Amino acid sequence: MRAETAGGPAVGVGNLERARLAAEIHDLYDGRGSGERLLAAFRAAALYVPLVEDEPMCSAAVDGVQWLYAFTAAGELERFARARAEAPKQPGPVSGRIAYWTVLGSRLLDVAVPVAVAETRAATGVSVDVAGVRPLLMPPLSKVVPDPVAVDLLDGA
Repeated sequence: MRAETAGGPAVGVGNLERARLAAEIHDLYDGRGSGERLLAAFRAAALYVPLVEDEPMCSAAVDGVQWLYAFTAAGELERFARARAEAPKQPGPVSGRIAYWTVLGSRLLDVAVPVAVAETRAATGVSVDVAGVRPLLMPPLSKVVPDPVAVDLLDGA
């Protein structure tokens, strides 16, 4: 992981893998997607994860599920930051430079999701390009996240 700012992302770092993920998301929306290819592309991609003050990771809870935010492109991250700044009760305007980590999708699923579950005690998945035209949810299910935090494998599920 490394911290950077949007508007000046590291050129070439993970671009091919992010492009593959974007293509898989596009195929999914066009009805030609493959869950296995999509998951493999997600795990290989170095995604942009915004840094937000007073939060270990930028996330939101919706209907009992905690969603960690990740983005396939600096433009998607900037769109999200603008939408967040314009929302009521959000801190200050976007300055044009957004701090973020570059994190492999595999690290988000295998490390960040279990840590978030341990901290929040809530089912946790990853939301990709949440403010974009083609958002994607990586749900907290087996074969996506580690079995101990997969909601479909928990007792009583």
